[in-house]
Amino acid sequence: MKSFEKWKTDEIELTFGIAEIYNLPAMQDWLQALYDITQQEEKIVGDLCQEIGEYGKFWNEEDTKAFFIIPLINLIRFQQKGKYRTFMEATFQADLIDVHHNTCALRGRVEMVVATGKQEPQTPFFFLNEYKAQRKVVTDPQGQLLIAMLAAQVKNNGLNLPIYGMYNIGQLFYFVVLVGKEYAVSKSFDATDELSLKKIMNMLKFVKQHIEQNV
Repeated sequence: MKSFEKWKTDEIELTFGIAEIYNLPAMQDWLQALYDITQQEEKIVGDLCQEIGEYGKFWNEEDTKAFFIIPLINLIRFQQKGKYRTFMEATFQADLIDVHHNTCALRGRVEMVVATGKQEPQTPFFFLNEYKAQRKVVTDPQGQLLIAMLAAQVKNNGLNLPIYGMYNIGQLFYFVVLVGKEYAVSKSFDATDELSLKKIMNMLKFVKQHIEQNV
């Protein structure tokens, strides 16, 4: 059984026959997301932007999670009583079929997943993974996110819904969407820039709307 953190993007593509598509419609729709931002949200976004701009380069992974990721996620409120919620440090395992029709057992922990379920994640919709400090990246955060998203497809029992994800390297945030055997990765969004941070918020609101339409 191979854990999520040991997978690299190239290896995932070759093993499971997935491909990166640069104009994937699901990503284009996501990037065009536009929602109203309240005055309260505007204030919090400004504070978070200033915080990560001033201190982000000194933060480790736990700092980033505590002082930026969690306040941002709490602002979106990924939860609806009895339907779905945010799970932290969740463990996933799944058996995937590779391109040679062999079974590949996967197991790993993800920093955050939004899914149906009360005690344990049932149907996953959105992952946030790898709070890597810019100077410490030695693994492949994109690969670790992708393999978790592939495991989610299996866990979702053929629902055929897009799986959404986000990862960061320091202050830079990237969005990933997986649809069947195709995936797309956004350009980077710099959270120290307030306009970029508002775009991150809009894309998270899109995910929340998607979840509420499908639970």
